[in-house]
Amino acid sequence: MAELFGVVIPLFAIILCGFLAGRFSLLSFESTTALNNFVYYFSLPALLFLSISTAPVEQLLDWNFILLNICIVSTMFVFSMFIFRFVFKKTFPELSLYGMITTYGNTGFLGIPLLITAFGQAAAIPAAIINFVYDVLIISFIIISIELVKSRKSHKKNSPINLLQLIVKSIFLNPINASLILGVLVALTSIPVPQPVYVFTEILSPAAGPTALFALGLGLSGERNVLKNKNYQFSELMTLVVLKLIALPLLAIFYIYFVIQPENAMWAKSVILLSAVPTGALVYVFAEKYNTMAKQVPLYILITTVLSIFTIAFVLIFL
Repeated sequence: MAELFGVVIPLFAIILCGFLAGRFSLLSFESTTALNNFVYYFSLPALLFLSISTAPVEQLLDWNFILLNICIVSTMFVFSMFIFRFVFKKTFPELSLYGMITTYGNTGFLGIPLLITAFGQAAAIPAAIINFVYDVLIISFIIISIELVKSRKSHKKNSPINLLQLIVKSIFLNPINASLILGVLVALTSIPVPQPVYVFTEILSPAAGPTALFALGLGLSGERNVLKNKNYQFSELMTLVVLKLIALPLLAIFYIYFVIQPENAMWAKSVILLSAVPTGALVYVFAEKYNTMAKQVPLYILITTVLSIFTIAFVLIFL
């Protein structure tokens, strides 16, 4: 119970504060975008750069840990597609989105701040590696599979160069992964970084966690209209919830304790906790971009976010 009151309650108290701020109009729902942009473009990249650039090189190149995460996300992605292909009779490109919903978590706005708040700034290193591996695998598969389906239907072949450009733009040209790559380059090459840069990141970094959690609560306060969405099947929704919030953490636990055992216990806990976070908002970006399940995905994201309050609390107590 000490962990419950020491970590879980304060974390969700911040989310509750954000929700109440929106519910009683202390802050407008539109403020969520400004807070999220602050975290996404400034505070979180600063935190990741600071943590990665000062980390030992052997930690950044822990191939055993990277392989662990590749196995987890690949297994769940394929399993989800199998379920929705043979149980719900779905086809591409919907199958790709279902796989993404069950594997792509809200690591940037919830997972990484949650880890750092729970385990300290050292948790930023495994969190960044996990986030990057998931981005590379999931986004690459989504773009390649959907673009190939589009090409086949339109009888216009999409060149490998165009696909590569889409993948590079989606994965590497976002602030979180860009800060990660820059931090890795600094760590590997031992490039001297001016002291003011480190001071800047040290001042900005601590704001990432509480701001992201507060923004999450504020965002939830304005999403009540999403619940009125009727463009979904309840059986599909519950299957997605079970796969994302229950099956994926259990799969992570299986791989960690029975297949690939990380040497660092905190890194192992990071994998399990990040597997329990809700579906990330980037799924909606791809749903809208490719005009696939654009009406259903916002509801799936909201439901997994609300229910993850309980699953994350359970995982934190378990860890």
